[in-house]
Amino acid sequence: MPDHPSPTKIPRVDEGRCHACRRCVARKVCRSKALVAIDPGEPPFVDGNRCYGCLACVPACPYEAIVV
Repeated sequence: MPDHPSPTKIPRVDEGRCHACRRCVARKVCRSKALVAIDPGEPPFVDGNRCYGCLACVPACPYEAIVV
């Protein structure tokens, strides 16, 4: 995880890799609560207005579904 978050590096969810986990680890580690899930069973999305680019979510996803 970078020491200094970069707002220019906003990750996105690769829906092809995402398993829409009921207990999404990446959502839990997101300090800005930028990973938002609208419907259960659907992949979350990154709210670019909330995300400040810490990228903690990227290594947290066991399916490598969060990419920069």
